Formats: sequence, structure tokens, C-alpha cells
Amino acid sequence: MKEYLLSNNFDVAIIGSGIGGLTCGAILAQKGLRVCVAEKHFQIGGCAQSFSRKGFTFDSSVHSAPMADDGFICGILHDLGIRKDLRIIPYTNAMQTVTPSGLYSYPRGIAEMLNRFGADFPNEKDSLVALFNDTANRLSIYKGKSKDIEKPLPPSSMSYREYIASFIRNPQLQEKFFTIWPFGGTSPSFAPLFNAFIFYVHTVEGSHYIEGGFSKLADALASVIVNRNGQIKTNWDAQSLTISHSKRATALVNSNSETIRANAFVSNISPYLLHTSVIPESFRNKLWLSRLNNLRPSLSAFCVYCGLQGDAAEFVPNNITLWFAHDDHDSIYKRILSGPPDQIDHLLIMRPPGLSEKSTLTFMYFIRHDAFENWAAAKNALRDAIVSKAKSLIGDFAKQLVVCETATPKTIERYTGNTNGALYGFENIKTLYGQTKLPSTTHIANVYQTGHWTKSGNGMYNVMASAQETAFAVLNS
Repeated sequence: MKEYLLSNNFDVAIIGSGIGGLTCGAILAQKGLRVCVAEKHFQIGGCAQSFSRKGFTFDSSVHSAPMADDGFICGILHDLGIRKDLRIIPYTNAMQTVTPSGLYSYPRGIAEMLNRFGADFPNEKDSLVALFNDTANRLSIYKGKSKDIEKPLPPSSMSYREYIASFIRNPQLQEKFFTIWPFGGTSPSFAPLFNAFIFYVHTVEGSHYIEGGFSKLADALASVIVNRNGQIKTNWDAQSLTISHSKRATALVNSNSETIRANAFVSNISPYLLHTSVIPESFRNKLWLSRLNNLRPSLSAFCVYCGLQGDAAEFVPNNITLWFAHDDHDSIYKRILSGPPDQIDHLLIMRPPGLSEKSTLTFMYFIRHDAFENWAAAKNALRDAIVSKAKSLIGDFAKQLVVCETATPKTIERYTGNTNGALYGFENIKTLYGQTKLPSTTHIANVYQTGHWTKSGNGMYNVMASAQETAFAVLNS
């Protein structure tokens, strides 16, 4: 930053306390800037919040992340000096899927994955090596680490299905790659080729959990800000930015007319809120509004949180399982988009590690935010349908059930601020992928954006990459 305000003000104000905002704020605080985070709820973390019921603690939305100690996320945590404060637990495998074709476990590590796939599909060994090498190269370019590439990047409209099929010919092996689509929120024919990065990163690093839940990550990041003369303001509902005639933001104002003054402002809230509400009407940009109007938020989810007396590993040996009623993932996705569910055709089943006496299971089911007009009337029936399906898949856990809570898309929107309860920011579809990834800058010179609505996108890995990019943009302004 080139100039500073008075000492009783802040260098940077961050709107929203999701992991993107907290990571960005922590990096800036470590660089010597005084940071203030404004959060409208009583709890920080956004999608990384937790809640407790009758002695059971549940992660609300985030249940896993690639967090190998030599990986990208832990690299940031080491740099911030907080890696030692978190106990990161590796999952039993990178992921596990269950389809009519059977159960398939995906090991951690490229060599291990190549060995597993190579043993099951020996005719595809060379193709697998070529695919992983190509994906690694493209990921390096995407992250700005390399400018070299052996062949031109394909069109941005190339789908994940088309990308995998350009290397792998065996339909059964292709399907092993397609089952990871819930990590990106769109099925293979709709998703951009960049979904290959999700598969690759989870293969290289594996999937991990933080002891005590992912809210511990939010707390650790917040401690960096507070310990460096910054502030975290909860129950502080940012309403509008004050913008000068020179088109620079000077202050953030809440509903009680309280003010936070700063040199720069970083939005970690929905861009629909930022550009149609927080930025005053006279300073809104028609191109930005038109762009938002042409995009749509991603899918949301209906979640069932179950607290069990005893060890849930008896029912779910693995920590994260993706179950599908059939192998046609595109038809499942299109059915979700069509409206209210007529069947339970997929479930994400999450069991945190390390708990044996009072353990938890979370069942996540993708759904549109407007699948039901009256969620209060519909949620109990949908909960019962999901629990019934889960019992048929993993066994009757009802005898050990102590707590059963639900979250609708409306719940997710209320606690995270994500428009329509979107889990992944904007919908990641092949035809609009480049346009859906908003830059860290805006049309207001000192107003920035970070989080899963921006480049690099959804998932903890990409959210923290976005935060790092935004922090550097602020520092270099």
C-alpha cells in the first residue's frame, strides 16, 4: 500500500469472514497492514462454520480438503505461522465412490493411483500417464507457475468429459474420473475441463480433515489478524460503501450507521450483494451488472446431520463416500436442475475421523434452492427419504441416533450469505467458465473481491489461492 490513513483507522477492511476473506486478511496482516474483518453473523468462517447439538459438533458445509503437509494449503499455513496450531488428519483414501459398478477407493498419490488404475485397466497405462502429465502442466499454467506447454490449450468450452475422453478410451475407466463431479458441482458433460484439476489435486495430496472441525481453520486465520493489531467484528452487517467523487471507497457502513474506514476494501460476500446493494447505485457499473445477470449461482444442497451414540465407522468405514444410483451422472445433474426431487439418486456421506463415542454422519443431497416453494413444509419428508435411503445403503443406524438436524438451501444462504445457498459460487459450466471466474479487482479502484465466486473458484484449495492472489493485488496497489 502506498498511503496510510490515520492510525485509528484500518489499512484494509474485509467484508465477510469466509475462508477466502480470512486468508486474505491474514496474509495482509502478516505483511504489516492493519486489517478489520466485518461479519454479519455471530460466528466467523462462512462455509467453514460449525454448530453443536446435545454434545455433538457438526461441520456445516466443508468436510474435506487436500491438505498434505507439503501441499499448497499447508504452505500458506506454514507461512502464516499457524500450521502448528492445527491437527490435520488424512482420510483413509483420497475418495471413495459407490455406483452400480461397485465400490471403488481412490488412493492418495499419483504413483499409487497409476498403479491402481493400471492394474485394473492395463491397456490404459500410457494414456493415464499422458493425462496426469497434461493435467499437471495445465494446472501449473493456470496457477501462473509456468508459461510453457507442449500443445495449445483447448477451447474454454471443452467439457470435462471431452477432456478425459481425449486421453482415456475405456468407458469404465472414464467413469472413475467422472464420479468426482460433486467436488465441482456440475456433471461431466456440463463441467469445464478444469475439473481435472480437482481430481489431480486430491490425487496428489489426498483428502484431509482438521481435528475439531474446519471452524478451527477459521479461528487460526483470525488469530493472525487479531494478533497483529487487527479486529474481527461479528454481528456487524455491512450495508454500504461510502465512495468519494474520485471513485474510491473510503468507508464501510452498517445498519446502525457505524463506520469502518480503510484504504482498501475486500469483498468476501456474494458479488450479487456487493454489486447490487453494498456499492451505492450511482457508482454501480452496467457491465458488471449485465455480467452478473447472465450468470447463475451453483447448486445448493439439503443436508442431514446425524449424531450417533457409538462409532459411526461401524456403518461407514471410509470418511467420505459418493454414492450414485446409476452411472449416468449427466442425467442425475439434469434431474437436479429440473426441480423437486422424485427420487434419492445420489448422496455424499461424510464421517469425520477421530470420533468413536459420540460420532457424526452428514448426508448431503444436491438440490435447487427453489425446488420447493415452502421449505418448512417439505424438509421433514425430504429428511426422512434421505435417512431411509442411507439406512438401505449403510445399515440401520437409527438405534444409535441421538440427534438429527437438517439444513435447507435457505439455511445455507442465511448462515453463509451465498446467494441461493450456492455451494460453489457460480455454476461451473463449460460454456461460461472463463466468465464465471471474477477477477480480484472491480471497477472501483480500491475495492477487491476474493473467495469462491472469483478466480480460482470453488473448494478450499481454490478459495485460498484466490485469497492469496487478492492479497497480492492489494499489496501491489
